Amino acid sequence: MSRIPFDPNAPISLFECGLEFKSRHIFIMALDTGSSYTIISEAAATQVGYDLSKISEYISFSNASQSHLVPKVTLNSFSLADAKIDNLDVLIYTLPEEHGIDGIIGLNFLRHFNIRLDFKHGILTLNPFR
Repeated sequence: MSRIPFDPNAPISLFECGLEFKSRHIFIMALDTGSSYTIISEAAATQVGYDLSKISEYISFSNASQSHLVPKVTLNSFSLADAKIDNLDVLIYTLPEEHGIDGIIGLNFLRHFNIRLDFKHGILTLNPFR
C-alpha cells in the first residue's frame, strides 16, 4: 500500500511519478480520474528515450473540445511512490505549459489499485489488488 501526501486545496493534485523506457526519470503529473489513459508530454517521452519520429502506433482520443490522433507507446514501468505498473500504455500529447505538468495520471494506471483520495488529510492511498 502506498500513501502519498498531496495539497488538498490546490486546483490540481500533483504527484511525482517515475517513467522508464530506455532511461528512468521523475516527472510532475496531475491526477485525473476523468482521463481514460495516462498521458505524457512529448518532452517527457523524449527524455525517457523515445524517438518520436519512429513511433508507428496512433490512437484517437477526445478531450472536452475535440478529437486528437496521438502516438501511443508502452513504458517499461510507471510508478507513483511505491505503486508500480510494468508495461503501461501511455499517450503522447502536447500539454499546455501554463499547468506546469509533464503528464496526466489516468484510469489505465489507477484501475490496478483500490484508491482513496482523503481530501481532509491530503493523502492519496493506492492499495494493489491481491
